[in-house]
Amino acid sequence: MYDVLLKGARVVDPSQELDGCFDVAILGGRIAALLDPASTPLESAAAIRVVDVRGKIVVPGLIDFHVHVFPGVSHFGIDPDPTCLARGVTTVLDFGTAGGLIFDGFRQFVIDEAQTRVLALLHIAGQGLIGSVGSPPLLGELHDLRYCDLDTLERTYSKHRDVILGVKIRCTADLAEGGRNEAGGLEMARKGADLLNLPLVIHSPNSSLSIEHVLDRMKPGDVLTHCYHGKDCGLVDQKLKIPATIRDKLQSGVLLDVGHGFSSFNFSVARSLLDQEVLPDFISSDIHFYNLHGPVYDLLTTMDKFLHLGMPLAEVIRRTTQTPAKFLGRQDDLGTLKPGAIADITVLELQEGEFVLEDSEGNREIGRHRLDATHVFRSGRQIGVLPKPSPAVARA
Repeated sequence: MYDVLLKGARVVDPSQELDGCFDVAILGGRIAALLDPASTPLESAAAIRVVDVRGKIVVPGLIDFHVHVFPGVSHFGIDPDPTCLARGVTTVLDFGTAGGLIFDGFRQFVIDEAQTRVLALLHIAGQGLIGSVGSPPLLGELHDLRYCDLDTLERTYSKHRDVILGVKIRCTADLAEGGRNEAGGLEMARKGADLLNLPLVIHSPNSSLSIEHVLDRMKPGDVLTHCYHGKDCGLVDQKLKIPATIRDKLQSGVLLDVGHGFSSFNFSVARSLLDQEVLPDFISSDIHFYNLHGPVYDLLTTMDKFLHLGMPLAEVIRRTTQTPAKFLGRQDDLGTLKPGAIADITVLELQEGEFVLEDSEGNREIGRHRLDATHVFRSGRQIGVLPKPSPAVARA
């Protein structure tokens, strides 16, 4: 007798290369079985609760690889439960909102309290993510490199190593004394990541450094986020082509993250790079206070944009389940519907119509498909969903 049976779904699970009709059985908070409805006897599919999901798509619980969820402390922070979990995202990676000086509070008030599973990058600067709003922008976290203290970094990681997955730095001129501290900050972040034996994750838009300088300091398994922006220190030249030297550096094993955000995703750049077969490893929202009500809205809206750009559904799902789970070191129990895995499950409806999609530069295009979450399960327990907040119907 199963606890829950999701009946009649189209199951898309890239971790098993599955795309077909199955009943998904849950027992004890884990995936118990994927049953073929055509050949499974009724007595072998008994469940306390049966949920009819015919016409829907069942996928592993979505993972948003790039969020900022430290409300009340960081001005970027939002509550992960209504903005992520209730919108189909069961696991998030907070992208360095907290540094070592405030990480204890992040652990106590967010990671340990949220229903959403929250993992984190540790910012190289002890005070975490500050600046980058206002005109002129507020002082950024690299204004004084004395905050990039490796002792604090190491002490914080030793205490929270179960939830910290990498070291983060933002290389942007306005956040680093007009660029004067960028090179030094990057060197400190490299040393910190090596000290902890963790990946280094770099934000590069509008850096005074060259993209070659940034990539030269990256190792296989490190992550370059905001890979589809058209600003300084990006992957494309003025003709939106990727130079051969940069392509060669990416082939060394550097991973690419979308990190849509309010200023880091451009349709033209993304379309050009996809045409040049420069694909993201992770499709992520970079959702935070300043883009929650547009243009990001939620991870599903970012996924809609990649469907619009021609990426097959299974590959969009792969980049929001299997590949981030592998980075997190959780590929056996997250990002998969294999029997024995944690029963984090997202049920999606693929709608057809005309839907407004907007990038971070204000450019609008009309998409023909739209994903919406109809059911969410976190460790086998159903979570209430909230309506999709993004614009649904094309406007003149």
